[in-house]
Amino acid sequence: MTQRQTVFIAGGGIGGLAAAAGLAARGFDVTVIERAATLREGGSGLMIQPNGLRAADALGAGVGARVRATGHTTAPDEVRVLMDARGTVLAEEPLAAAGRPMPVLRSALHRALLDEAVTAGAALRMATTVEDYTGHDDHVTVRFSDGGAAACQVLIGADGINSAVRRRMLGDGPPVYRGYTSVRGRTRGSALGQRGHVVNGRGIQLFVAPVGDDTLYWTAKITAAEGEWPAKGPEEARRALLAALEGWYPPVVDLVRAADPGDVVVTDIHDRDPAARWTDHRVALLGDAAHPMVPALGQGANMALEDAAVLADRLGACAHVPTALAAYARERMDRTAAVVLSSRRQGALDQGADREGEQRRNARMRAAGRKDQDALDIAAWRPAPLAADPAHASAPRKGDDIVHTPHIVLLSGSLRPGSTSDRVAQWCAQRVTAGGATARVFTGAELDFPAYRPGLAACHAGVAGFLDELRRADGVVLVSPTYHASISGLLKNALDAVNDIDGPQPLLDGRAIGTVAVGAGPQGAATTLTTLRTVAHALRGWPAPLGVAVTRAPAPAAVDRQQAPDEARLDEMVRQVLWLAGVRAAAAGDTGGVSAAA
Repeated sequence: MTQRQTVFIAGGGIGGLAAAAGLAARGFDVTVIERAATLREGGSGLMIQPNGLRAADALGAGVGARVRATGHTTAPDEVRVLMDARGTVLAEEPLAAAGRPMPVLRSALHRALLDEAVTAGAALRMATTVEDYTGHDDHVTVRFSDGGAAACQVLIGADGINSAVRRRMLGDGPPVYRGYTSVRGRTRGSALGQRGHVVNGRGIQLFVAPVGDDTLYWTAKITAAEGEWPAKGPEEARRALLAALEGWYPPVVDLVRAADPGDVVVTDIHDRDPAARWTDHRVALLGDAAHPMVPALGQGANMALEDAAVLADRLGACAHVPTALAAYARERMDRTAAVVLSSRRQGALDQGADREGEQRRNARMRAAGRKDQDALDIAAWRPAPLAADPAHASAPRKGDDIVHTPHIVLLSGSLRPGSTSDRVAQWCAQRVTAGGATARVFTGAELDFPAYRPGLAACHAGVAGFLDELRRADGVVLVSPTYHASISGLLKNALDAVNDIDGPQPLLDGRAIGTVAVGAGPQGAATTLTTLRTVAHALRGWPAPLGVAVTRAPAPAAVDRQQAPDEARLDEMVRQVLWLAGVRAAAAGDTGGVSAAA
């Protein structure tokens, strides 16, 4: 009889327990090592989005059923009310359009996943943490907080934002505070009723959702200095929040006033830049240990469920552990990097920390009829079917963890030499090279190809060179003038030629794609950015979360000069593309060459 492979999971949170349930159901000998001595009842809530529910189903029918039984079932016609601090309704967001997300108490979800993991055969070791590990060819030696040690074939670091496994693997320092804190609680019998609300004040946004039993959970995100609110403790923080809500819509103030003090939690909000590596031979990171994110898009728990589903599938399908973990990391890193960056951007927009920011945020919600800009794309995720059976894949070669330098291609869609679009593309290229990557700019004049037709690359040297650069690219930045009302015909013609890459279908799979609209008209800019994003999806690339509209090319960088807002957003977009491209380059390095997507 073949001995079952032993898996230790550091951390018994949502991601760790989900992974335990999925792996135990697939025949692994799983032990969860959890810091807490007992499960905490009560506490705040979270949103299980459609992608999280699909991930739970992929872990096993029992997992999906238990998760669905824990939360508030969103009605087909249910809306979330978006309002300002005085109670003026900005919009009513139909939740059916977002796939009917499910609010749930964190403790209820935790209990459901624990029950499913134990039912599947997983063991728990409570009041213990993983302190360190040592990797070997065929096992990992794990050292615990009680001084003991044990061996396993697989170690999964699901031990949260301050992960000891990550610290041992990456040594990349502490997470970064993002400028706001959260005070969370739950309240019974509120006059707000059993429906969701988002209430916007200056420097404060209050999120409210029903979790059944006439109970609402709520989270107030408050712009503040790091450490200020956690130092108050739960009850003083609740009183301070009530003082900050003076003059707000009375039912919202009463919601906080009536909260059970024992359930209030105060936490500063941190995240990390996406990491270029998640694995160390037989060790891998998962959930907040891999990709902590701010809660603005409500995706933290959902990303952990997705991680768990992919990890269970990859380990279950491949007997060679390092190969399976590398496949898991390749599949998850670019997606989670994009969600981390998108959440960070949304969180900064949500706070409305000054008068102008507050007005912009409220106007944006009123115009869009929804809170989040990127939520629908993110929630559309579905588990990918396993490709060719990785059980026969070759083991990683020594040296495969070398990170290859990312390569970014920038395309300008203006035919006029020296145009603003050309200069924006050149400025972005300078930022790319300053970030340690290589860049190639195609000006509008270089993209003035004949009209696209199949096989054009075989008879046009310019097209052939263009496609060769795209084959090498880990990221692409599209810069289009807005005066074409959508995107420039020149740029569209060049992108049509991408059909020539390795066959009849467009293949920019996995490449980060950033978008820039250049022009003075705000409506034209919005239309151009929307079209560029649609093009990026059609090319099967991964659009960067931030699309940027600028009216002119930024000035050369100077150390003593503060960036203008447009320039800062452009710089942020470049950095996002660099992170995503770096993930792709690292994945290509893990396979010893160009990734399969190329």
